[in-house]
Amino acid sequence: MKSICFFSSYFNQDTIPYYVKYYLEELKKHFSEVVFLTNKKTLSDNEISYLKNLNIDLMLFDNEGYDFGMWYKAMKEFDFSTYERVGLINDSAILFKSLAKTFEQINSSNWDYCGLVASKRISFHIQSYFVIINKNAINLVRDYFMNNGIVNDYKQVIKTYEVGLSAYLQEKKLNVGALYFSKKNIEQHNPSFLIIEELIQEGLPLIKKKIIFRSYRKGEYLSLLRMKFNINQLYYIKHIENSNENEKLINFDLVLNDFPNKNIFDIYIYRIILFFYKIASKSKILRYVFHQLIFFRRKLRGDKNKDIIVTSDSKIF
Repeated sequence: MKSICFFSSYFNQDTIPYYVKYYLEELKKHFSEVVFLTNKKTLSDNEISYLKNLNIDLMLFDNEGYDFGMWYKAMKEFDFSTYERVGLINDSAILFKSLAKTFEQINSSNWDYCGLVASKRISFHIQSYFVIINKNAINLVRDYFMNNGIVNDYKQVIKTYEVGLSAYLQEKKLNVGALYFSKKNIEQHNPSFLIIEELIQEGLPLIKKKIIFRSYRKGEYLSLLRMKFNINQLYYIKHIENSNENEKLINFDLVLNDFPNKNIFDIYIYRIILFFYKIASKSKILRYVFHQLIFFRRKLRGDKNKDIIVTSDSKIF
């Protein structure tokens, strides 16, 4: 089967992060072509040689439209009619083990458009950090991108691509699905955060980079508190190791070498605040006040629609 994967990544140094290389090398096992898309920069000669040795094409773009902007630009350069499968994948999640079982499941399914995790936030959609487009959907997806082009506004990206593409393909009667989908009533939260422990236990092979690197924006801590989320990345690394005892895993020590924040002071402050939040949340009045603070913060940020907040499943969140 002739297939191509567009892997989108954003970083500023002249070396490719270890966790990105790990991901690229695994994707090469499952696609006949892999194209590495990243923001314009000068990569070191060693990194250029690394990509050439793996037969991975490199495309450099101006940073606009988030990952969807990179995918849009790359799509314009390829004749999709020659492919039976297209992958749209980004580096907002860290792959920590083999994708062999994942692709066995995908290959045995009848999905035209699928991913690893589905969300019901706003409406049912496939989380966009890992998307597989099979033959019946390829031309429709490309046409959708060509018709919508580059979208730079945060909320419009969510509406147009994050949620809109899944809805569009379902309207066209294509089979849209995901390997992991919570049956719990969690419409107001991102499942890749709220139930990440459950997903890992079930076999999910990756975890959002933001969890491992603790690269949260200040305003996001309010939503994390609301989920009673544990922000200590070592907790999740241990959970990954315990849930995959018989599998070869990525070297998390090397992953953490790229960790930009070595200070753990924020973890302790967060734990203290979480402790008091759990107590306060037992009161309907205090819980209501807290949630109003979240909505007020979002209003100040310009989020007029409460349904389009903390929803992006790509690198925007």
